[in-house]
Amino acid sequence: MRIRSIILAAAIPLLLLLAAVNGALLYFQTKAEMRRGLDERALAVAITTAEFLSAMDDPAESVGSAPRRAALVSAARHVEGLEGLYLVDAAGRATALVTAHRRWTPSLAAPRGAAEVGAMTNADGNRHVVARARVAGGGFVAARIDAEPLFARLDDLLRWIVAGVAAAGVLGLTAGWHVARRIQRELAVSRQLMTALDTGGPTPDTSALTIIEASDLAAALRLLDANRRATLSAIDARRTREDRDRTDIAAFATWRAAAFPSLDTTVAGGGIAARLCGDAAPGCFFALCTNEDRAALIVGECNGDDAREALARAVAARDFLKRHWHEGTPDEALAAVREAFAALRLHHLAWSERNPPTAPCLLAIIDEATAAESYARMAPDAPPATTVERIDALLKLDGVLAVVSPA
Repeated sequence: MRIRSIILAAAIPLLLLLAAVNGALLYFQTKAEMRRGLDERALAVAITTAEFLSAMDDPAESVGSAPRRAALVSAARHVEGLEGLYLVDAAGRATALVTAHRRWTPSLAAPRGAAEVGAMTNADGNRHVVARARVAGGGFVAARIDAEPLFARLDDLLRWIVAGVAAAGVLGLTAGWHVARRIQRELAVSRQLMTALDTGGPTPDTSALTIIEASDLAAALRLLDANRRATLSAIDARRTREDRDRTDIAAFATWRAAAFPSLDTTVAGGGIAARLCGDAAPGCFFALCTNEDRAALIVGECNGDDAREALARAVAARDFLKRHWHEGTPDEALAAVREAFAALRLHHLAWSERNPPTAPCLLAIIDEATAAESYARMAPDAPPATTVERIDALLKLDGVLAVVSPA
């Protein structure tokens, strides 16, 4: 989805909604105020006339005279929308004080209070509001006000509101189109910059970017390209250095480290740690053999015509012991390793969950075996891996070093 569509889809409905909500609030508020004003006008006519008539001894007879009737009609001309003014005496006789232009017979029921205004009614297609006020001595005055001018004004207001909503939609469309075109134009510069950085072509001028975010994006792209170039240069330099430093000795060390990673685990109630230390002989190895609740750790060294052959025999000896140690007796397995893989020195320790190790035991193919055993006895409660690391750090050993202790 294009950014132009996104902006227009978000901006236009929002502006239309805001304009419609504001227009609806204006319409209903104006309608309520105009209706309140209409009610107050009707009440004012009814109450004023009722007070005027209450000062007379006989209101019906008094308003029958031509001068007073003319005075009332003259005063009624100043009341906008007055369409009828009647006096209803206590006997229920209605006397027209101001004759209605349209046929109207006021209700003869007296108002419940001193004055009241009724709901809007529709008679012969014309809407009216009727207010009534009591006259002292009995009877009441009823005044009818035409409500059609109110709705005519509301219709005019509604047309202006609809026009305003339409104008808001046009304004939102124009503004959204302008903003989207501007963003698209500046994003196009960033797209050209990415293409240029990727292909190595000429980069476009980004100094004319006026949107801060677009300018920041262009700067970020340049920074990413610089970092990419620096990373590629570093990778090339490292490859050159590795190619220069790659020797048979380094390859052999890498191969042996992958074949005999350091061991730190717990099996059958015994904690085991083993590793190749320093410049161990090529044929040095260790093997952890497990079978259900039994385990055994073997360390040794295999002979060979060269380093590669010795290492290959060490790996084969370890794999052989893992597969066949528990098939026969330990002596048979060790004898087979000596015969098949030219093993020179072999040390082993076997245990089970029923008979776990009771004290730390050192298995090693090293020259400083006595010193290492003394140190292992000095820290019997230390984890096997910690003991191996400390012995290796103190004695700088070359060979195989393993420790088995109670788990």
